[in-house]
Amino acid sequence: MPSNSNSQPTTGLKHHFSTLAVGIKLGSFVRVPLIHDVQTMDKLTTEELNQLVLEEPTSCINRNAPLGHLLSVIFQSFKVQAPRAEDLRVPLSQIQYSNERINDQFRQYQATDSVELWDSKAKKWNWGLPDPPRKQYERSKKGKKGKKICEEGSLGEGGSQVSRGSTSDSNSNAEHVVAGFLNVLMGALSRHGLKTKQANRIWSGAHSTAPIKGEVIPRKPDIVMSDEPDPGWAGIKVVVEVTSGKYRPGKRAAKSLDTKAYIILKHQPWRRFALMLSLCHHHRELRVHVYDHSGSAVSPPFHIDRQKDKFLQILSAIVFGSDECIGFDTTMKIRQLKLPILPRRSRAPRRLRARIQKDTICDESGTLAKLGDVASGEESDEESDELDDESGYESESASSYKPSPSRGLEALGDDSSSSVFSSLEPDERPDIRTGPPALPELPPLATPASPLPFISQTSVPPNPSPIGKIQVNDNWYDILEVIWSSHGLVGRGTVCYLTRKDDQQYIIKDHWVAGDANDDIFNEVIMLKKMQGVRGVPELVEFGKVKLSTGEVDNTRTYRYRELPSLTGTWRTHFRLVMKPRGRPLHKFQTKLEFLRAIRDIVAIQQEAYERGILHRDCSLHNAMIEEADGNSLGMLIDWEFAVVIAPDNKYHVGGTGTIPFMSRRILQQVKKIWVSEPAKKGASSSSPWTIDFVVQDYSDDLESLFYVFCWICIGYSGPLGIERHLNASTQWLLHTWSNWNIAGCFDTKISFYTTDDGETAIRTQFDDYFQDLVPLALDWMNLLRLNFPVHLEGKTVHRPIKFDALLNILDTHIARLLKDMPELSPERLFRKRLVDKNVKDVHTSGLIMEDRDRIRVAVKKRGLNEDWTVEPVKRSKISNSGGS
Repeated sequence: MPSNSNSQPTTGLKHHFSTLAVGIKLGSFVRVPLIHDVQTMDKLTTEELNQLVLEEPTSCINRNAPLGHLLSVIFQSFKVQAPRAEDLRVPLSQIQYSNERINDQFRQYQATDSVELWDSKAKKWNWGLPDPPRKQYERSKKGKKGKKICEEGSLGEGGSQVSRGSTSDSNSNAEHVVAGFLNVLMGALSRHGLKTKQANRIWSGAHSTAPIKGEVIPRKPDIVMSDEPDPGWAGIKVVVEVTSGKYRPGKRAAKSLDTKAYIILKHQPWRRFALMLSLCHHHRELRVHVYDHSGSAVSPPFHIDRQKDKFLQILSAIVFGSDECIGFDTTMKIRQLKLPILPRRSRAPRRLRARIQKDTICDESGTLAKLGDVASGEESDEESDELDDESGYESESASSYKPSPSRGLEALGDDSSSSVFSSLEPDERPDIRTGPPALPELPPLATPASPLPFISQTSVPPNPSPIGKIQVNDNWYDILEVIWSSHGLVGRGTVCYLTRKDDQQYIIKDHWVAGDANDDIFNEVIMLKKMQGVRGVPELVEFGKVKLSTGEVDNTRTYRYRELPSLTGTWRTHFRLVMKPRGRPLHKFQTKLEFLRAIRDIVAIQQEAYERGILHRDCSLHNAMIEEADGNSLGMLIDWEFAVVIAPDNKYHVGGTGTIPFMSRRILQQVKKIWVSEPAKKGASSSSPWTIDFVVQDYSDDLESLFYVFCWICIGYSGPLGIERHLNASTQWLLHTWSNWNIAGCFDTKISFYTTDDGETAIRTQFDDYFQDLVPLALDWMNLLRLNFPVHLEGKTVHRPIKFDALLNILDTHIARLLKDMPELSPERLFRKRLVDKNVKDVHTSGLIMEDRDRIRVAVKKRGLNEDWTVEPVKRSKISNSGGS
């Protein structure tokens, strides 16, 4: 048990560590380095769902709730009674999978004859579902407690499956069999008057053997329900996991559902919850899993044979009910958007790695030499086709790209394949939710038709086509763009939209606020009103709770049949705020001068808040913005949800501890006291989470967090407009160590950063070349923060917060120095110079390669950029051994 003076556990009660209890989000751990392996994601989702999965027992099924509490709540808008199983009939030709029992029963029927889907005599479905193993084929062995444990043998009753209309055994796996069964049931139900809004809704097992493209986490859902044949994660409505084993929350099937739910909410962040199904215990035991921002709720099990009519009612609600039944929000409508994944930061782009590997050879002396298409500046069609097929996007030639005022979500819309990024690998594509894309690291250039094909403008065209609508109170707003969305299962689930109403643009923050009392929900509203009139703080226009079609407020508590101690404090209420003006993220600055001035403005905002008696408490990368104002720009500080009125003793409830990489040393020190490194178990229980009754926090912690934001940008980016930098995995980057899952390790790293020479060395060596002239500022700021360390005076430990003016003076000094230096290149001229330099370097490298190969007299044409931004052959004389032209 951890010792913590702030936590007050009751003797005799169980306790566990919960990331939610201290405000830590899964997004703190999956961004840098980007997690893309299944095992790590399974571990992280299990940790986040630690004792937050509530399984509903069969005792919850009663006359008032025939499907139990959870399903009665989520399906309450579906008022139709499904037909009885005995009434369902289909043409015999549609029974694609059968067995000996079914063949004997319908031996005298023709393919066009209508037959029953339910066998009333055998009390089984007339479909060749995998059957439980026969007892005579079971092999028993003694378990730990002397009980017999049965291992699966061959197929049971009816013998092996027979596939109609299929010549390949590979098409007869359990996923295809179950998907076909669900499709036939859906067709039979539709003949009884049940209709879907989408005529082409389908269940498919096609992805059970290959991961869905467009996502770095390679997950293969067994069965998906969607409205198109190849939907991608953005188009999946429901996922089904099938297994012959019994259901266990900590076993493979459940862990797989956790990660798939995370991916669905990542690509469809506007959903209220992700709905998943598991078909376990010889594919006969159905459970419905709801993943929302408080954890997960699981329905009672339903046997699809013994409880056939309840099974049909569940299936009918999922397929034929409104989208509200499967987790969508009726107060907003949005076109399906295939959001590109975040670029992988820890490795070079796969396309570049493959090219280097392909075009590198060793000569007799062991010297590496690049050959082939790279030297000539050309790319083979075969490679391009291969890459396009792997990425899952149709390709568009870079030469056909025409610059437009905006390349946001509205430009992608229904035709995301016609994007300039379609020729890039999935791990190179920028995340269009976060604004202007990063400039990828490219191989030698193809011919561009425009100067800046990889830079999108931050401005929105005067009349962009809306991609959806969203409601706040009685007002409907046009959605123009999804600006940003958070990742993770448990937490606020924040999505920010750029919207328009009456020719005015607004930002709508859609999120899930902890608690259901008005004081908790309206805290950000109260703080924004207290900060009204401060430049750089959003102006509040309106706000309101989100309601369901029944008129009830959307709250995650309603999905749980009871509240166990481990679920205390996890409930969240759906809430929206309408604000203006729009800002761009701090890392999308245009010049270093604008970058530093925005940081200074944010410090001044925090100072003004302090003077008004307000503490922000959540300064992080995505809360620092830049606002365009009257032709100039100024820094913005957003997200005042965790702000508090300053207390005399600086003690506050947990909630605004922030995101792990940007937490101050003092906050990490308090949180790490309740850190327990033990295996997580997902089932809700009587165990209470370890909590900190309060944290000691003041404005100096926010100033320290802002320093980490500053360093994060200088290390993780390589220029203006958010050009992300690829960080190789072999270096101990500060960004990686500050994102440590072990909070105690993260604290130790930050202490060492200030108390040893390692911190200064890391700043000097890890800042990108573009930011090297900001190293002196980083060192001055770092030395100032050293004064934040507690000191012992007269037998007491005293914390002496740094002064606002001290930091403002440092920033003013370095801003003045930038003004005296040579004027900085604009982003356009900077990118042009970089591309020219890169091309010259490639040409020079090609020349050296050809010098080494001159003995075999291979001719080469070198290419270079001219002043008109076109690629033209450069005439050269024969290369001599001395390197002359």
